[in-house]
Amino acid sequence: MRNLCMWQVCSKKGFCRLQNKFCVCYGHHEDSRLGEIFICSHRLVVSSVDSSGEVRWTTDLSKIASPENKPVNITLLSLLNSVSIGLANGELFTVSNFGANCDLVGVCNTGLVAMEWSPDQELLVLVTNDLSVILMSCTFDAINESNLLSEEFGEKQFITVGWGKKETQFHGSEGKQAAKIKTEVISGNTEVDDKIIISWRGDGSLFAVGFTMDGIRRFKVFDREGNLQFTSEKQQGLEANLSWRPSGNLIATTQQQGEQKMISFFEKNGLKHGEFVIPINCTTIVEDLLWSFDSEILTILCKDMVENIHKVLLYTTSNYHWYLKQTLVFKQGVSKIMWDNDFEMANNKKMHILLQDGHYFSYTWIWSNDHSKGKNEDDDAVVAVIDGKKILVSAFRYAAVPPPMANLEIEFDSEINSVHFAPENSSKLNINSFVVMTSKSLVFVEQTNRKPLQYDISKSIAFDESYFSFPHYNWHLLDNETLLCVTVDSDNCYEIIQYKVSKGSIAKQHTQPLPSAVSRIQCHPKIESAVFLQLDSGDILEYCSDGTITPQEVSFPEACPKFSAVVVDNNIYFLGLSHKGCLYLMDEMVINNISSFFVHSDYLLLTTLKHLLLCVELTKVGLGNIASFDRMENIYKRKIERGAKLVISVPKDIRTVFQMPRGNLETIQPRPLSLKIIGEYLDSNKYFEAFDLMRKQRINLNLIYDHNPNLFIQNIDVFLNTIKNNSWLSLFLSDLDNVDVTKTMYSSSYTYGESISEENVQKKVQFICDLVRLHLANASDSANRVLPLLTTFVKKNTVSDLEEALILIKELKNQESDGTKLPVTSDEALKYLLYMVNVDNLFDVALGMYNFDLVLLVANKSQKDPKEYISMLNDLNEMDEDYRKYTINKHLKRFDRAVQCLAKCGPSKYGELKTFVKYNSLYRTALALFFVEDEIYQQISDDFGLYLKLKKQYIEAGIIYERARRNEKAIECYKEALEWELALKLAERKPRKEFKQLCWDLANMLKDEKRFKEAVLILEQFSEDSEDIINFAVECGQYRTALRMCSKFNHSDFKDMKLLPSLIGEYKSVKDLLQTNGTNFIKYRNRLKIVREIKNKKAQDEYDAPNAYKDSDLYSDAGSTIASSSGSGKSFRSSKNRRKHERKVASLKEGSQYEDTALVLALHSLVTSTYELRPHVKEVNIALSCFNKDDEASILQSNLEKLLKEMKDSLKQIWSNEFTLEATNAAIAADNVPEGGGLIPQGMATLEPHLRIAPVIQDLKWRLDGLNNL
Repeated sequence: MRNLCMWQVCSKKGFCRLQNKFCVCYGHHEDSRLGEIFICSHRLVVSSVDSSGEVRWTTDLSKIASPENKPVNITLLSLLNSVSIGLANGELFTVSNFGANCDLVGVCNTGLVAMEWSPDQELLVLVTNDLSVILMSCTFDAINESNLLSEEFGEKQFITVGWGKKETQFHGSEGKQAAKIKTEVISGNTEVDDKIIISWRGDGSLFAVGFTMDGIRRFKVFDREGNLQFTSEKQQGLEANLSWRPSGNLIATTQQQGEQKMISFFEKNGLKHGEFVIPINCTTIVEDLLWSFDSEILTILCKDMVENIHKVLLYTTSNYHWYLKQTLVFKQGVSKIMWDNDFEMANNKKMHILLQDGHYFSYTWIWSNDHSKGKNEDDDAVVAVIDGKKILVSAFRYAAVPPPMANLEIEFDSEINSVHFAPENSSKLNINSFVVMTSKSLVFVEQTNRKPLQYDISKSIAFDESYFSFPHYNWHLLDNETLLCVTVDSDNCYEIIQYKVSKGSIAKQHTQPLPSAVSRIQCHPKIESAVFLQLDSGDILEYCSDGTITPQEVSFPEACPKFSAVVVDNNIYFLGLSHKGCLYLMDEMVINNISSFFVHSDYLLLTTLKHLLLCVELTKVGLGNIASFDRMENIYKRKIERGAKLVISVPKDIRTVFQMPRGNLETIQPRPLSLKIIGEYLDSNKYFEAFDLMRKQRINLNLIYDHNPNLFIQNIDVFLNTIKNNSWLSLFLSDLDNVDVTKTMYSSSYTYGESISEENVQKKVQFICDLVRLHLANASDSANRVLPLLTTFVKKNTVSDLEEALILIKELKNQESDGTKLPVTSDEALKYLLYMVNVDNLFDVALGMYNFDLVLLVANKSQKDPKEYISMLNDLNEMDEDYRKYTINKHLKRFDRAVQCLAKCGPSKYGELKTFVKYNSLYRTALALFFVEDEIYQQISDDFGLYLKLKKQYIEAGIIYERARRNEKAIECYKEALEWELALKLAERKPRKEFKQLCWDLANMLKDEKRFKEAVLILEQFSEDSEDIINFAVECGQYRTALRMCSKFNHSDFKDMKLLPSLIGEYKSVKDLLQTNGTNFIKYRNRLKIVREIKNKKAQDEYDAPNAYKDSDLYSDAGSTIASSSGSGKSFRSSKNRRKHERKVASLKEGSQYEDTALVLALHSLVTSTYELRPHVKEVNIALSCFNKDDEASILQSNLEKLLKEMKDSLKQIWSNEFTLEATNAAIAADNVPEGGGLIPQGMATLEPHLRIAPVIQDLKWRLDGLNNL
């Protein structure tokens, strides 16, 4: 679907003037990007001419060569920076140093008729006058020699075993005699050119030599060693043209068959492989045949012997069809055609032509898809393909026609050079119309019918023939009367010309000079009378119809073959795609692996060299995200076939057409385009079109609601009236889910929309089902909508809704019993319901409704065996109503309802009720059905309390006993839970002695739990036991409380006799503890420092040890343990082994394997316990101060303060960052060991997370500041 479009034309008059035959070549020096033409005249004068026509150097070989000589070949050896010349008498010369050095490097005594260097310039092939083929190295040493006239086929001689012989084939009406006829190829009466032609394959591994033998043209194929491989089969009419396609798959030559001139293709083995006819008359001959260096263009040089005109035909192939893409006509004879061999991709299709009068031209071609440029439904996505005198037109809005076929073929009088469609913003032109530029005229083609596609020629304007082809190129249709084009003159000067079309003629309006060649013209997306011009430098100019040219502020760093201007957020953006796949947005390169792009109505479509299709929304944010597309979730990505490129995407549609490298087409529907069209349908309430497209594209139907919930709710009646198909409506309801698809699977297309609240999302299915059910029930055709109604019940998926569905079916059954004819029968409705709901579930729902008619109705439509349910239904019918309901609910495992039904059966069933409640733990449900005074309530409460006690939920058990007025049991439960307030609340009415005993029991229990203040508070009410209470407070360490009680109960003697000695004893005990902790802390800290130094030194010494395992100190080999275990690999997790393992890790013995870990554990325990002494020290100091023991209090506070400071200053040393990191990594490595792997975590790997860091110390006000001043 591509055409060869003119990229640039260069013309130079008087380039060189040579009257007789000469040799010429084109090449690039290794140190230069500019090409040069090297010429050897018939007088053996060698010249180098640059692209501007300036002669760089000249040297004369006639002074050193033999007389009466002529050139055979000239080639630039770019690697050696020299020129190789072969002369007819066999002399080989090299010219180097800009013509200063001329060396004779070899002589063939028999002369030369042909000479050709290999593409890598490492080998040279010579053919002498006696038809000997000589292969030489780049140093002109002979490698091999063979004769063309030998009868030898070659080393790859075909092996025939007799299969497929002509004698064994079926010959139809010709009969068996046809098998005996032998066809022989003999030379014709016409004279055969005996010209010798050498052609190398592109990789330089093979070369072919064409020659004449026995009056028949043939060719032989040789390898790089000069060994003959193949000889071509005999073919009548082959001519003296031969060119091997650089890619290597075809050898092209010309062949005369009757009146037709053909291009025939051969494989390397010499067998014919296809052909096509050249559209020339019988007076025209083919003078030359050559390929472009990228193998995409076959060039045929033809000469009309009568009119003396040269034509250059450019053929390309696609999908096994050869298209004539361009025809260049020259009135002067063409001396040489050369394709640029530069590695620069921009020059892959650059052709150099040298005329006999010395005029030089260069034509650079690019691939271009010529298509309609509309952005709305009026555009039929028309693509025009050039094939000689025909235009192949296809409209992809209606169908994708595989090439070389097309919807319509339009034939013209002369060869077509270019096709130009109407601009996208034209208001006077049909967007599908186009203008065709032929070699003789300008033809306007109008669309007359869209389907089926029809075009008519509206007018044709003859154009003056010029001296050479393409003096005018890059035509652009501005409106129905105005045309623009770029022109180049013989001095390579460029102008833009504006033509006015009127009354069948064309006239110039404006002419403006240009600084350089214009590579592309793009219409202005906002101004109808303006266009953008892209120069070959990448600069962009704005041209208006009044002839003014305005340079733009932005430009591309390089000229881009694909150039577009788009409007995004009312701003114009320039998009360009370079030859190397760089995509430019304005003047910045955003991505460098793009193979094609297309601007759709709402999206920018891109194909990458990684074979991905990208869909980027045409917004400022979307364009800004192109560079990071692989990390952006809001950019659609899809894999495509390797090498696929965009042809067109139908405007306001979803079809996107790709062309594969072979030429075949593939049409896909990218998801973002589908979502965009669906969104437009939904916004316009076109629910049928949206639904139909979503079904075809398998798009989640939740989008109908999620796209715009408020709009859907407001137009629910329109939706239901539009979707008349019950299957469609049921499909919509079945597809509903409590998910907002605009934020999940389709989030890339809904980046700016308002999202549904999470609360509404979770209720979406229920809300839509209720909404649809309400409107369907009130609709005039509600009788026809039974199936969607059933779907709304099923989709909510609750028992009550399924019950409603069964009630609806029962109503249908009743109406049928009355003789009413319904659109949907009860049987159809039930079958539909059974299709969506499991029959067993529906049977249970019907049974749970206690309606045996519905149960039988469901069972009869299912595959259930009557033996399974008939006996059960009979047994149920014989029961009382409440007990029957209990039995049904028990069967359905609806235990709450079963308890309720069984409770209604009366006292006779209370025993069964107790058992059922106890078995299913339904105590609360059962208790809610009775009063506290009921005996059954008391019994169930006892069972419930015992159940809670067994689960050690004493508080809950006490509450249950208290409700049942079982206060003794409640007090025991509260006592177990140490809820002394609740226990004492219930025990207030107990006798004094029992109440007192209960208080002492509670106090002792609280004392055991170290809840000293609460324990003392309970006993404080008993004044008669004041001495015991004071002693109890002293034992609990509540010295301040004891002092208060001594004053309260008037026991001042207790202060000196009991309280003070106990306080002094506690003072000494705490003082000794602080001293012990301090001594141990310093000891462990210093030892830890030594252990770490030893460990680091040992690790440094063993750094270079072979097979050292870096985590060897973290694991131990447990292979024997695991081998003797059951195979779990975790036998060490038994309690005995675990305790043994922990003792081993926590060993503080000097030199033990994990001494450092044990020291960290001990230090962490010391620091934590010491900081926990702060409240107790404060309590002791206050009491000491009350007894005027300020010195003791000051000593205790000072000792603790010093120890805490010592510990705090050492925390960073003990728990350093390196230790924390090492311990964490060890734990992670231990966790990553596979289960049963035989490795047990050891050392630092066993430390809990809180032990890997310093203890977290909470700030606490414990000091008595007054003591510091004493």
